[in-house]
Amino acid sequence: MPNGASLPQYYSINLGAAQSFKLPKDRTLVARIDVVNLTDNIYQLRDGSGVGVNAAQYGERLGFFGSLSLTF
Repeated sequence: MPNGASLPQYYSINLGAAQSFKLPKDRTLVARIDVVNLTDNIYQLRDGSGVGVNAAQYGERLGFFGSLSLTF
């Protein structure tokens, strides 16, 4: 039976932090950093056994992301 099997459970721990800085002329700078999949778990989203599916797909690995935004 296609798509009848289930994959094992998985978890992903994500963290994020932001800091605002007041600047002259009523401007605000916001610095943000995010960590995705902190424990770097490898997990399958799909095992590739469905109809018309040829390859397994895996979840995102450990990632670090940062951003700066300026309001004026």
